[in-house]
Amino acid sequence: MNALMPLVLLVGHGIQAETPDDFRSRVRQTLAGLEQTDRRLGDYGFVRAVERKEFSSNGALRSQHSWLFHRELRDGFLVSHLIERDGKGIPEEERRANDQIIAKRLAELKAMTPEQRRKEEEENRKRAAENNAWLNELPDALDYKLAGEEMVNGRPAWVLSCEPSKGYRAKTLRARVFEKMRGRVWIDKQEPELARADVEMFDTVSIGWGMLGRIEKGTRFFIQRTRVAKDQWLPEAQTLRFSARMLLFKSQHSEVTTRFSNFRHRSELEGVASGK
Repeated sequence: MNALMPLVLLVGHGIQAETPDDFRSRVRQTLAGLEQTDRRLGDYGFVRAVERKEFSSNGALRSQHSWLFHRELRDGFLVSHLIERDGKGIPEEERRANDQIIAKRLAELKAMTPEQRRKEEEENRKRAAENNAWLNELPDALDYKLAGEEMVNGRPAWVLSCEPSKGYRAKTLRARVFEKMRGRVWIDKQEPELARADVEMFDTVSIGWGMLGRIEKGTRFFIQRTRVAKDQWLPEAQTLRFSARMLLFKSQHSEVTTRFSNFRHRSELEGVASGK
């Protein structure tokens, strides 16, 4: 039996945990759901809106751009293509060029055997897992306290405040951000899933003694997830506002917001395509 199953049952019945270790275990379990997000997204078509803002060092807005992507079913494969830039349709010449790129990729996929596609997908998942391995330090890096209950997308959620755990030292370079991070996380009361997180850096973190870069105080990350089907949670919105300096030279002050909408499972899209 899963060692965390008693905790799952407690959450499902709305009985709040009483110890910091219970909260930490709950956060650790939600990471398992986050690790499945990319795989779940791979089975859905959706609309993705991206907005990027660039700021000067004094906080003044320097530039702002937006992109709108549509992920849809083509020839049995889900592909993403750009449909708007800065609120305007894509010029016909650029659209044709993008379609040619998609057609080339579809031809490559069709030429692959099921085993070759499975191997490619597995390699992509492996790379993603390696890139995100530092997140595994999150449960132990922070201390969590119950701050109340709130509704998120019409569902009740525990609200946990978090701050660096005393004495914790990051095991990887990326995880050093946890040493200067605080904020709140919302965990769904009915299912062990992260519903929302809002965290910020309360101090600057130097990576590689500052030689590789610095993540500046005030950097903030927000994510909200939504339940699209039973046991299926996907990102609804996320914002990263950051100030950073890389390799001692280039400073960057940006805010990137991504919103997802109109989720449709592959099976639904296939039914539409076949006229069912």
